[in-house]
Amino acid sequence: MRLPLTTPRCVLRTGRPEDGPVLREWLRPHHDWHRWDGPYFARPTAPEAESFAARVAAQGADDGAGLPPHRAVVADPGTDRLLGTVSWYWESEATQWARLGIVLYDPAVRGRGAGRAALSAWTSLLFARSDWVRLDLATWSGNAPMVALARSLGFVEEARFRRARVVDGVRHDALVYGVLREEWAAEKE
Repeated sequence: MRLPLTTPRCVLRTGRPEDGPVLREWLRPHHDWHRWDGPYFARPTAPEAESFAARVAAQGADDGAGLPPHRAVVADPGTDRLLGTVSWYWESEATQWARLGIVLYDPAVRGRGAGRAALSAWTSLLFARSDWVRLDLATWSGNAPMVALARSLGFVEEARFRRARVVDGVRHDALVYGVLREEWAAEKE
């Protein structure tokens, strides 16, 4: 299983040079997605946004060690317009513990199935291209759509760090949802 991956709701593909300016615009601090995707982290500075957009636009088809790229573009299947990104990183490389993530930048596409399709395809790709035992994702209790998405795909709440995240002056729980390889395989049967 390799990129691009096409579903009826989205395409997962490597970045392209034309994605850079689009992504730089979405990374500007006034966009709504910042309120949902780790709102407790600082918003990127202009140089950070430039660097991130350049890395995504030049991302290869793998990480250089035979694993999937650390990030892929989520694109509209009809127009190929960048909608968001999916990612993975090592939580612990020694134990092959990887954490994945997704962000859809355009609020007009949220709630229409693109995120579900993208996260499902990304999870399948990561398991297909690795021998990893588990994958997980982190979110916060105020992000009800992400919690619902994780649960709908069969991810199980594995950790709850009570009152660990502050968003707009309100304390929320930090959450981690995980799925084991055999659970994912059973979900897909």
